[in-house]
Amino acid sequence: MRTILLAMSILFLSANLRAEKTTISFKTNAICGMCIDRIEDACYAIQGVKNVDIDLETKMILVTFNDSKTSEESIKMAIADAGYMAGNFAPNPIVQESLPGCCGGKQGEKAGCSASEGKK
Repeated sequence: MRTILLAMSILFLSANLRAEKTTISFKTNAICGMCIDRIEDACYAIQGVKNVDIDLETKMILVTFNDSKTSEESIKMAIADAGYMAGNFAPNPIVQESLPGCCGGKQGEKAGCSASEGKK
C-alpha cells in the first residue's frame, strides 16, 4: 500500500512540474470598464487562468494560464462568446448585439459608461 501511495505522489508531483504557465497577448475591441469586467469574468471562469490584464489604450489583452488545464483557443473562444474580439476570433454577433451601447451593442450609440472611470 505504501508503494502505491508513493507512486501516486510521484505521478502527481511530476504532472504538476510539467504544468507550464503560458502568457499570451492579443488585440480586442474592449472600450470601457464594463468591457473589462465581462472579459475578465469570461476568462476567470476557465480553470487554469491565473491572470488577465486588459489595456484599453492599446486594446491588448494579456492572459497568463496553466497550459495543462486550458488553451489559448479556449480563452479566445470564451472572450468571443462574451461578445468581444479576441485576436483572430470574431465576437459572437448575438451577444455583441446585446451589449450596452458603450460596449459596442446596437442599442445606443456611445450611450456612456458608468464603469469606465479609473479602469485601464
